[in-house]
Amino acid sequence: MSEALIKFLKRVFDIREGEFSRASLMQLNIFLIVSTLLIVKPTVNGLFLSEMGVEALPVAFVLVAVFAVIISTLYARFLGNVSLNQILIGTLVGSVFLFIFFGFLLHFQVVNGWVLYALYTWVAIFGVLTASQFWILANVVFNAREAKRLFGFIGAGAIAGGIFGGYITTLLAESIGSENLPFLAAGLLVFCIPINTTIWKRYALGTQTKFQRRKKIAKTNHPIQLIRRSPHLSYLAGIIGISVIVAKLVDYQFSAIAAARIEDPDELTAFFGFWFSNFNVISLAVQLLLTRKLVGTLGVGKSLFFLPVTILIGAVLVFFVPELWAAIFIKTSDGSLKQSVNKAAVELLSLPIPIETKKKTKTFIDLVVDSVATGLSGLILIFLVNGLDLSTQAISVMIVVLIGGWLYLVLKIRNSYLQSFRLNVLQPKNNEGKLLDLRKDSVVSGIRKTLEKGTEGQIISMLRKMRNQPDERFVKDLVKLLHNPSNKVKEEAIRVLYYLKSQNLIDQILPFTKYPVQKIKIAAFDYLISRSPDPAGSFMTDYLNDPDYKVRTAALVSLAEESQDNPILKYKFQLENRLQTAYQELAAIADSDRRDFHKIGLIKAIGIARIPSLFFVLDEFFEDENIKVARQAIISAGETLNQYFLPALINALGIRNRAESARTALIYFGPEIVKVLSADIGESDRKHQTLQHISLVVEHFGIQEAADLLFQFLKNEDSRVRLSALRSLNRLKTNYPYLHFYEKDLVPHLFKEAKLYQDTLTTLYVQLHAVNPKQSEAQQAKIHAVRQRLIQLLETKLDQGLERLFRLLGLKYPPEEVISIYQNIQSQQPDLRANAIDYLDNLLDAGLKKILMPIVETAMLDSISEEAIRDLNLKIPDEMDCYKALLASKDEEVLLAVQQLISYLEAP
Repeated sequence: MSEALIKFLKRVFDIREGEFSRASLMQLNIFLIVSTLLIVKPTVNGLFLSEMGVEALPVAFVLVAVFAVIISTLYARFLGNVSLNQILIGTLVGSVFLFIFFGFLLHFQVVNGWVLYALYTWVAIFGVLTASQFWILANVVFNAREAKRLFGFIGAGAIAGGIFGGYITTLLAESIGSENLPFLAAGLLVFCIPINTTIWKRYALGTQTKFQRRKKIAKTNHPIQLIRRSPHLSYLAGIIGISVIVAKLVDYQFSAIAAARIEDPDELTAFFGFWFSNFNVISLAVQLLLTRKLVGTLGVGKSLFFLPVTILIGAVLVFFVPELWAAIFIKTSDGSLKQSVNKAAVELLSLPIPIETKKKTKTFIDLVVDSVATGLSGLILIFLVNGLDLSTQAISVMIVVLIGGWLYLVLKIRNSYLQSFRLNVLQPKNNEGKLLDLRKDSVVSGIRKTLEKGTEGQIISMLRKMRNQPDERFVKDLVKLLHNPSNKVKEEAIRVLYYLKSQNLIDQILPFTKYPVQKIKIAAFDYLISRSPDPAGSFMTDYLNDPDYKVRTAALVSLAEESQDNPILKYKFQLENRLQTAYQELAAIADSDRRDFHKIGLIKAIGIARIPSLFFVLDEFFEDENIKVARQAIISAGETLNQYFLPALINALGIRNRAESARTALIYFGPEIVKVLSADIGESDRKHQTLQHISLVVEHFGIQEAADLLFQFLKNEDSRVRLSALRSLNRLKTNYPYLHFYEKDLVPHLFKEAKLYQDTLTTLYVQLHAVNPKQSEAQQAKIHAVRQRLIQLLETKLDQGLERLFRLLGLKYPPEEVISIYQNIQSQQPDLRANAIDYLDNLLDAGLKKILMPIVETAMLDSISEEAIRDLNLKIPDEMDCYKALLASKDEEVLLAVQQLISYLEAP
């Protein structure tokens, strides 16, 4: 490729230094995959219709659905447990052999029913599976910043592959015969194997840790639960499902009319190849010329009507004029608008959906919803068209009915968008500020209104959503925010502008490199590096040598961000040497505040850049005398996602003023950290502080392993560990109710905690009524002080014991309801307490009621009387027996208080 062309592509697609080979390999990869698909798809369509007839197509749809669900289920289980590269290579090798196998069968005229059904099914699954795997690989190879810039360039390879594959099929179908085209497809696809291997070794295995790779692969075993919990996602899945059913009915109409007009298999294959390529060309033209104008002018809501309405027009045309040109029109409407106007509108509608939820549900919607809808379309055709012997025109009536449902869901999703928008973006924290009235606004105008009139929190929330899904239409609105009085808003606005290429705002951003707030300086440098017309080296060198040390530090951190996953850029700027030099220069800085500022900047840069040879710097600063420096070192260690730091980070959980930072660092590692923590606990004896903080780490991950680990903690002898685990389990159940919480195994834990509560209650009663021995006044004062301290500790343990009981109930019943009962029982308002008791009495089953209700009623008493103890059928122990039991406690404060009290009581 000529140097001039490379420069042109880099400029047009914003490809940075060191990214071109990586992006080009990925583009070539998707080009070959889609080219292969567009060769085998028209081939199998032509052969299938010629040999089996259009009547067999519905059965093929059902087979595709059944096998797609089976394969996607197996695929979801393997993903995360088997190396992604093994899955990719296995899929490619298997596909190549299958295409060769089917090619031989077709070549030797083995064209019976099962061969064509099998080939049709595999081609459909191949298209969905390889595309899904490719984009998972792309998310591993590129970080989020790179992905937003480069996926357009990579996606161009898919469009080119669609055009190339279809047209090459048109040219070769009649000359070499349709039965030989699978060999051509296998020949193209085989090149993907070394390409994938190279990409994986060079850009995934060679530059990323296991945690980096696994964190980028979104995996959930219960995506349907996430969809059901969100009305907005449910409507979105419904629209996609109906659109797939309509598309299959359109495909059936198109295929039936084409097969009726073109009888020769090779001519039919050529026809399909020609028009499949044309659909890609038309879709590209609409995307480039019309999408932005239509969505920008009419708004997202109205843009969603384009696809169903044009298909509706096509269905009416086919009903009255069932000719080939009408079939081409309806198929073109579906093929061109789905991937352009409709896709842009749907992407904007998904803005309020949390990014993690979006990642976890996307594959499910793409694979399973698509497959189920395909199966339903097949059943509709089998029972209504084939069963009732309806004409092709009758399908138009079905399409019209389905489009009615489609349009209904479009209206519903517009309303749910505003509701999700208000909850996820505009909901003010701590009830500060007020919600904006967006009832009369479109999606686009609602975003603009938020950016213009929202509170600081609302604007920042919106900007963070926009960073995940940037849109060129809001450039002017973002530029206005550069003058917002809030520094956080300024920073987020610059971060969003970083991803928008339509305007070069260097002059507006340049002054922010001298802004007093360091985060804004860094954001400004990120933007300038991406836009500077000067060679990157000379541009950054000036700032890296700036007289202002704060500017130099910001430039260094920004350089680390921009070169994070780019070894070539790191080498060009000699980033490792610069960071090493910065570390060596620390000793020469006399002013302690300035030295600490340099330390924090250096630590941030090392954590972001992930350079292993400099990890010793983070190790050193873990123990820095300045707690801010130490905490930043811990957080930066987490940002490296390198397992080298895991032992130190787990140890830091047990250090009071470092534990919170260690939790943040461990959460960075993603769900894989749960397995690491589980293994660590099995191999070492951790203190209760460490175990309590581990609970706070694993509660962030909605995976079964997290729930299982927390359940292990319920067996711990330390009551504080059990309470922390139960709180985390309740939060886990609230956020991820689809996990298994072993409700049947909770009763022994409830009985154990109830017995402990009763023992603590009797011990407290003994202490409250204990009589001090006759000793000197000074000794009596000591005994009284220590006894009061012990009583306070026992009262705390009693409160915690009651909470543990309710937290356990929160795993058997809805946690929100149970915790509400617990809070009302502790209320000072008699009516709330009475209502809570009644509600609990109705909630519990007979066995639990017998054990727990007396305890709860006792907990509501203002004081512990002998009568209350008798009502619980408890035996009041001897005072020394109480002390013996308490001495076995794992609670250091209780242990110390008891030891002191005994020593004072035994003193002469």
